[in-house]
This record gives sequence, structure tokens and C-alpha cells, in this order.
Amino acid sequence: MAENDINFQVSTNSSQDDGPREPIFRTKKLSVFYDTFQAITDLDLDIYKQRVTALIGPSGCGKSTFLRTLNRMNDFVEGARAEGDVLLDGLNIFAPDVDPVEIRLRVGMVFQSPNPFPKTIYENIALGPRINGYTGDLEELVQEALKKSYLWDEVKDKLQESAYSLSGGQQQRLCIARAIAMQPEVLLMDEPTASLDPISTNKIEELILELKKNYTIVIVTHNMQQAARIGDFTALFYQGKLIEYDSTFKIFTNPAEKLTEDYITGRFG
Repeated sequence: MAENDINFQVSTNSSQDDGPREPIFRTKKLSVFYDTFQAITDLDLDIYKQRVTALIGPSGCGKSTFLRTLNRMNDFVEGARAEGDVLLDGLNIFAPDVDPVEIRLRVGMVFQSPNPFPKTIYENIALGPRINGYTGDLEELVQEALKKSYLWDEVKDKLQESAYSLSGGQQQRLCIARAIAMQPEVLLMDEPTASLDPISTNKIEELILELKKNYTIVIVTHNMQQAARIGDFTALFYQGKLIEYDSTFKIFTNPAEKLTEDYITGRFG
């Protein structure tokens, strides 16, 4: 890249990613349609365990569609259908005998805007496990989820207060804690810091880097600096196709495709 292009603080993890790369998700010839519109075309992509994979690209390029496909959230969209295979630890999530509810328990989701339940802080965490028949110590589960989300110290004395009493950044961390409490293997995050201030964004990014020790994380982001800071791998989508996928270090320092360089340096998108 030219010297006057945008400079990025690239994740040091991605530049030294010498650990085992074991896929948890494998997509093979995945195409996704909304009625007659094709949102994703022939996608082959591996998502690696206990890594952060950042999905980047201009609006409407298919990255959020791909994210929602990974836990079958698109099942709720009328006219949506998928062709090809999405394998979760070797299991085709679209196989006729696969229960999508079980997939969503294994693959949690955090949305762009915080969406806590209109309940207490405690109930936001406890409700899902209780409904799904959790038989362990619910108090301990709630506490652990809040600790893992860097929220416990801020809310431990007001667990019975409304979740709406929290700030936007705290609400987003509560939503992450809610997802963690379901004990998933994968966390999907669709622009989780888009509506947050810089301080809250920094806290969420620190949290993501800590969570990847135990979870696989796939994040959609429009923030190139964010992808560079937290991503181990980065995938560029454009017009429903995967343009380039590699270590974040490689993508941001020596991309193979000109389209990738043009996008991350702000020439389009």
C-alpha cells in the first residue's frame, strides 16, 4: 500500500497466529436468497475455533445475511432460503432432522442495538436457562455470566433493578452476558458497538478479546480500525461474494486483491 494510505493498528494476535486452526464452521457452496434476490453466492468459508473473525464490506454486501445464516435466524424471514451446506462441527445445520432451536443454543447472537428484556438485570440472564431446563445453580450461572461480561462489579448490588436503568454500553454487555448464560460455542455479533460511545466501544472490544479464550466469535463491523484491532481473521464481502479471506494482519498490510485494498483504505464503500 502507498505510504499515505490509512494506517491501522493491526491485532498482534493475527500477525502471530501460530496455533491450531480447527474449523468450527465450514460453508460449502452456500447461496442465500430472499425470494428471487440472491444475497450470497457460492460461499466457501471456514470459521476457526476460539478466534475472532471480522466480516467487513459495504452495506448490502451479504455479511449480515451470512451471520444470520450461521444460526438459522433467516428462518424467520419470509421468502429466505439457503442452498449448499453449513457445517457446525461436521453437522449440516440445514439437515431435515436438525432442530434450529438447538443450533441457536449452540450459536448465540448479539445484535447491533442493545435489546434487553423489559425485566430485571437478574431475570435477563436467568430467564433463558430457566426456560431451557437448566438444572444447575442459577445464581452462580448469572454471576459467572456477568463476570465474564465485565459487568458484575457494576451491577452486583442492583440485580433486581430494571435492565433499562443501565447505560447503553452496560445494556450491550448485559446482552452479551445473556448470550453467554446459554453456554454457546459460538457468539455472533452484528455491529455490537455501532450505537455506542468510544469508551463503551473500547470495553466491548476488550471483552471480545477476553471471550475468545472460551468462545468462537464472528463479528460484522463497518469500522476498519475495529476489525484490525480485534480480528484474528478478516473476510471482505462485496455484492454477495467473498472477495478475500485471510489473517487480519495479511488483509490490512498486504492484501491479495486490489478491491480489498481499495475498501480498507476508504476508496469506496
